[in-house]
Amino acid sequence: MSPAAVRRVVAERAANADPLAAGFTGHSLRVGAAQDLLAAGVDLAGLMQAGRWKSPQMPARYTERLRATRGAVAQVRRARGAADT
Repeated sequence: MSPAAVRRVVAERAANADPLAAGFTGHSLRVGAAQDLLAAGVDLAGLMQAGRWKSPQMPARYTERLRATRGAVAQVRRARGAADT
């Protein structure tokens, strides 16, 4: 299949599955896979291997929001919030 055909199939299948998925692309699958792998505990090296990335920039970018929820500041805020309840 050509790249254009793959894009068309992904967009059509996503829209058929959920009308709110309009605009869903093959790139969305790549970003979502990186986020899902990180959420499952896969480290950066594993993400890079799974996505065939040669450098850490893109998987790091794709997962930056999820990683921020796990960072030091987020941990402190959660601990303070739990202490207030």
